[in-house]
Amino acid sequence: MATPRTPLLVEQLTGELNGGTVLRIHGELDISTAEQLRHAVAPHLAAGGRLVLDLSRVTFCDSTGLAVLVGFHKRLAALGGGLELYAPVQRVQHLLMITGLNRVFPVHAAGEESPTR
Repeated sequence: MATPRTPLLVEQLTGELNGGTVLRIHGELDISTAEQLRHAVAPHLAAGGRLVLDLSRVTFCDSTGLAVLVGFHKRLAALGGGLELYAPVQRVQHLLMITGLNRVFPVHAAGEESPTR
């Protein structure tokens, strides 16, 4: 596993968005942080249900980061739940659009039923 250039932080926000647990991700989603993200999110996947990832603090995402998100989506779907993305920064939003993943995950713009802080 590569050493992360910037640390990844996953913070659970109080309250829910669209009936789901909200986790805010800070930092880069790439090969060096993928395993850390999987580990931090795993307990929330096991419960099934809806999971909302607030991507407003994500500074970079590569194909490995996208693959992790797809893995979360598949795991939750198998348990009858779902993954939603909230407020991705412009470069991440662009990446979701060019890969077509914006049609796989519901993507909410900033200010749309904003997660509790």
